[in-house]
Amino acid sequence: MAIGTSAAVLAAGGLVNAPPAVAETGTQTCEGPGVSWRVDYEITSSGYGPVAHATGLQRRTLPGGSWTDASTQTWQLRWDHPPNAWDNPFAGPFQQQQGDLAAIGGTPVVTYLSPRFVAPDGACTVYLAPFANGSAGDPKIAVLGNSLTQSLNDSSYNQQHLQGYVQGNLTAAGMRAEVEGHGGRRWVADPGATGLAKADNYLLDEYRGLLRHDPQGYVIELGPNDAGWIALAGTQADRQARLDATITGLRTILDELRSSGKCVVFVTGPDNLATYWTADPWHYAWAAQSINQELRAQASASATDDFKLRDFAQLSANHHTYSQGQDVWFTSDDLHLNGLGKLHLTSEITQAAAQCP
Repeated sequence: MAIGTSAAVLAAGGLVNAPPAVAETGTQTCEGPGVSWRVDYEITSSGYGPVAHATGLQRRTLPGGSWTDASTQTWQLRWDHPPNAWDNPFAGPFQQQQGDLAAIGGTPVVTYLSPRFVAPDGACTVYLAPFANGSAGDPKIAVLGNSLTQSLNDSSYNQQHLQGYVQGNLTAAGMRAEVEGHGGRRWVADPGATGLAKADNYLLDEYRGLLRHDPQGYVIELGPNDAGWIALAGTQADRQARLDATITGLRTILDELRSSGKCVVFVTGPDNLATYWTADPWHYAWAAQSINQELRAQASASATDDFKLRDFAQLSANHHTYSQGQDVWFTSDDLHLNGLGKLHLTSEITQAAAQCP
């Protein structure tokens, strides 16, 4: 829950004044191409746990630049919804405020809702207190995904865990999870997206921010929105051009992931006939299968690198609404998941996390 400048905690019963406490100070950073961003913050105690708020925002050019003030630039503060605040699986997975330090620095957030600051260029996100669940010595696993992962925290499916059933399963398995499921996210950002809008396009900013907290590995469920963007192009020549650009961008991103030395498990997205907005289902399937083939090839290219794969596309292939004689895992668009499909995706993500030793 966010709390305002009067240092009050938003509780289920209303606003409750937090007791005075001595502040602890801290600093967290994230790093994007050619620049590092920094958030200075204070943490104080409250009746609902520690609360954090920003006291300074800075940047420096890499390599070797000095820290300079970035408090007048526009940042975005985010924090998680509790499960009972979710309206539907397409609602935003977090609350947010946007502005300079004067606008957002006076908004403390309880740390169990994972306060984080998206840098002005959209290249990385500074996390103040991720991986808050579990025991301190447990391995940390970041789970990044689109609306399929986001739907695992739909209030009709999950009423207990702050970041969904995936978090609950990983905690039970002895892992600390940070789950970022955002509708519409892609592997490769739209070519026209810049600044904070870019961070609303992909999850590379979350990947880079969580890397600063030394996770054991990542589980990444992406691809359907890249395929949908490709399929929405008007001509086959345009679709091929978008596919080529996506594969090129994906390979660049995977090179960055590989260089981190972290375990990365890809979870393939549905790649059968599906309704993606106004795109032809055949065009969607062609694009999605092309992306998944690239992920399979990358994961199988070496037995000794850190790339692995869980093939949810293959697992779910015979469970669409038009499949014969099988349980259906999808809603009417054959892309989003019904309750049974959510259980299977939760299981796949949990098994994927277990592949990172």
